[in-house]
Formats: sequence, C-alpha cells, structure tokens
Amino acid sequence: MKATRGIRAQLPDGIEIGQRFLLRFDDPRVEAGAYQGRLQDMSKSGLMCFDAPDDVRPRKGTPITVRSIQQNPGGSSCSFSSEIRGRGRLRGKLPVLLVEPPERMEARARRGAHRVRVCLRGNMTWREAPRCPQQRASVVITNLSGGGAQVYTRQQPDAGFLEITISAPIPFIEETARRALPRAGVITRRMSLASNQFSDACEKVNERFSGIRSQVVSCTVHSRDERGPVYALSLSFCDQQEGCYQLVRYLERQSARKGIDTEAPGPRRPLATAA
Repeated sequence: MKATRGIRAQLPDGIEIGQRFLLRFDDPRVEAGAYQGRLQDMSKSGLMCFDAPDDVRPRKGTPITVRSIQQNPGGSSCSFSSEIRGRGRLRGKLPVLLVEPPERMEARARRGAHRVRVCLRGNMTWREAPRCPQQRASVVITNLSGGGAQVYTRQQPDAGFLEITISAPIPFIEETARRALPRAGVITRRMSLASNQFSDACEKVNERFSGIRSQVVSCTVHSRDERGPVYALSLSFCDQQEGCYQLVRYLERQSARKGIDTEAPGPRRPLATAA
C-alpha cells in the first residue's frame, strides 16, 4: 500500500500526522479491545493509517472509537467513531489499520470523560499540613474515568489534594502485561507469574494505579450507621490517567459479555461499604 502526503491537508481540525491515539474496538468479540497507536499517514484513497501490532486484526467494518491521548493546549481531547476499512503495510513495511476519516469531530474536556460504575478497593493518603504525619484510609471506588473517580470512605480527609491507589483486577493486569511483552516473549494464558519477564510487566501495570495525585472536588456525608458516617468524595486526577481509561474499557467489555449496564452518568449509591 502506498501513501500520499498531499492529502494530509484534508485531516479534520485537531488531528495531526504522528499524533497518538487510543483505538477502541466497539465489539466485545475483538480480543484486542483497545491499544495505543499513532496516525502514521493517509492512504492514497484518503484512509487514516494507524500503526497496529501484527496480532490486532479486526474484520473490515468493525466499529471503532478513536480518542486522542495528547492533550490540546486548552486541556481538551478529541474523539470520533468510525469503522475499520482493512489492513495494509505503510511503504511496504509498517503494519497499519485503515480507518475511515470522520465527518465531524467530538471535542470535550478531559474531566468530562466517559465514566462507568465500578466496585474496586483502594486506599488514599494525605497530609493535613506539609510537616504533619501522613494519613491513610481505605476506600471503595464506585465511579471511574481517565480523569477522576467517585469514592466512599469512613475517614474524611482534611486536605485539598490526596493520593489514591486503586486495586486493579488481576485479570486486567495480566492481560495488559501480556500485550506489553515483545512478541518473541509472549506469555500464554496458561503460564503462571513465575516468569520474571511477565512478573516485571505486571508490576509496571500495577504501578500505574499507585499514588495517583488527585484534587478533592467535593466531600459530603453520604450515610450514617452504627460505625459512623460514610463520606462520598468526588476526585479529579491532576493528570490524565491512561491506565484508568484502559481499566474502564476493560470493565466495560467484561460487563458487555454479561449483559450489565455500566454507564454512570451521575452519582450512584455505593456498591459496597467502605472498610
């Protein structure tokens, strides 16, 4: 497949050659689910060419959502829905997916990113003042996106900022770690964590969910029982968390297979009681 540079001017506003995107396949039957890739070029027929691993082979016509990873100067992201038009090799070497360009772009603030209902354990730490001892409390995360979370806890943090650590599901950690391994060292599902290479990859995935710097947007008393109040905290991550976005999409795929609605347009009651 050949590419042409003269067609680049037809790219929608906000998209550039070389820009990084998260490509999510809106079909639970596609095993890859989502991956990060760059827009490498435009094909001669005007299709967008995103680099892709050899083992990512969605069928022609597969729906796909493409969302920018790099922030725009205004702190917003751009995204669009399209479909796969095929595969090819850019200049005969680089494997790429061919995606139909969008007729229109959707721009939105990162803080308003798609959020879903979850039920995850974690903990938060904070300091009431710079020289004060670090405080720690367990939390239950009930809403999550790449830009923030809704959590419930027994202890009210007396601070405007805190760090939250999320206990990501082990199947998600292992699946993400497998995809990060070089193809020559791919770990099959039957192999255990005994492999040093696989264990290191899992540890790196886990680190993405540790000590996420967050701003406390609101803190209210959600309910009371014999043990005292349960506080509801709305958190905004100080930096966009790509790992959380990937976890959200993973949980969506799992729920889709079970027929469960996970979309969370607003605050919900906690799915579990904070420890």
